[in-house]
Amino acid sequence: MGANSSMYDFLRQELDFEINFIDWPKYSGEETYSDVARRIIEENDIKDGSICGGSSLGGMVAIEIAKLRNLAAIILLGSATTTTEVKGILTLLAPVITITPVSLVQLLVGKYDNIVTKMFAAADPNFIRAMIQYLPKWSGVKDLKVPIYRIHGEQDHIISCPKKDSTIVASAGHLMVFTHGKDCGEYLNQIHRKLTAGFT
Repeated sequence: MGANSSMYDFLRQELDFEINFIDWPKYSGEETYSDVARRIIEENDIKDGSICGGSSLGGMVAIEIAKLRNLAAIILLGSATTTTEVKGILTLLAPVITITPVSLVQLLVGKYDNIVTKMFAAADPNFIRAMIQYLPKWSGVKDLKVPIYRIHGEQDHIISCPKKDSTIVASAGHLMVFTHGKDCGEYLNQIHRKLTAGFT
């Protein structure tokens, strides 16, 4: 939730097709994942038949987009379909996030010189706070009738590795789009071929 589209820079070079990687909309007081999904739909002109996906919170918002648009598919890269898949630390933070000094945490983390910490330090602390606070209330996939494709790091310590219906990357953690861009790229190329088979 503290990332931007540059997190996919390692992945882009592995793809055989074009993906529109987007940044979070400028925070304007959204309180739910559905609120964020509506903003993304409006600002990116997402139509029925689109394929949406994302990593972590991005995948969860893609699920919310599917509740508002008739998507062809959802692709989750280390993301969750229910709150029960999210590890305890984030859900435990939710009740106290209103008093947690997120901007101070960002300032301290931003002193480490790598792309992940720099992105987190630059994110809107109010957005981070709102998204963590909403997490326990998120309804997840429920009865959503859209194909969901998942790839997940076996060593993900933020979102539990699914026990079924997912491609597992053995040595990857939560940030697998950084560390395992080739694996993620091969998976996305495979799904792209499957979804576009028979179309020209």
